[in-house]
Amino acid sequence: MNNIVETRRIQYTASKFAKESLIYLQETGFLKAIKKHTSYRSHMDSFLFFVVIEGNGELIYKNEVYELKKNDCVFIDCRNGYSHTSDNWRIAWVHFNGFNVNNIYDKYLDRDGKCVFNSLNNKYISSINTIFNIAESNSYIKDMDIYNELVSLLNNLMAETVYEDLNRNRKYDLDNIRQYLDDNYLNNISLEELSDTFYINKYYLTRAFKDKYGTTINNYILEKRITKSKELLRFTDSSIEDVALSCGIKDPNYFSRVFKKVEGITPKEYKKMW
Repeated sequence: MNNIVETRRIQYTASKFAKESLIYLQETGFLKAIKKHTSYRSHMDSFLFFVVIEGNGELIYKNEVYELKKNDCVFIDCRNGYSHTSDNWRIAWVHFNGFNVNNIYDKYLDRDGKCVFNSLNNKYISSINTIFNIAESNSYIKDMDIYNELVSLLNNLMAETVYEDLNRNRKYDLDNIRQYLDDNYLNNISLEELSDTFYINKYYLTRAFKDKYGTTINNYILEKRITKSKELLRFTDSSIEDVALSCGIKDPNYFSRVFKKVEGITPKEYKKMW
């Protein structure tokens, strides 16, 4: 404790295995500001997530100024310089990193994730509290336990990411459209058919579906067909041609090409392997 802030902080040293293979913890803690205080950071190889539990503050990140209040959440790449100023606030934070976190963060931004957003759900505070407790425990598998909790935190962050126009158009239930694809993927399904069936603009549907499920409609249908074909190749004596037809693909040569593109081996090799 000093005359500016009160903190409960853990500076964590992850194992070599964790740093090479996992998403790993660098630091976590809870802070209560006693007086107004500004912290500056730059060029840190780290990602920071924190929640404003009470009070107010300010974040400057990528030349943008964000006024922070209770229940605001911040998720930033610390390789970019930033500063935050407390104004009698209390926050919970976690610094973490990992070989694949950069790609996850890029995907978060690609899905229209925000570096600052407001959430009334206390799941983030609970997650940081769990990470803190694991970090100060004597568990011999705490790097794995911390990894699991950090993945859960990132899952929750990714779930926050939807396009604003998707939020404004809740009448478009994409889950119903995905269920329709699950039920009819063996048939030829066009964007026009989906547009007419669900009364939705096909261009909006294309973007919204990829945003929510991380893949295009055509790739989703193809993945369903490949999954079905693997079942038939493994558990029936059907020929490659018959398997292709049973999965809605009339050209067996095309089927073999796309199967190898997805699985890395031909249907014949897959059938022999299993």
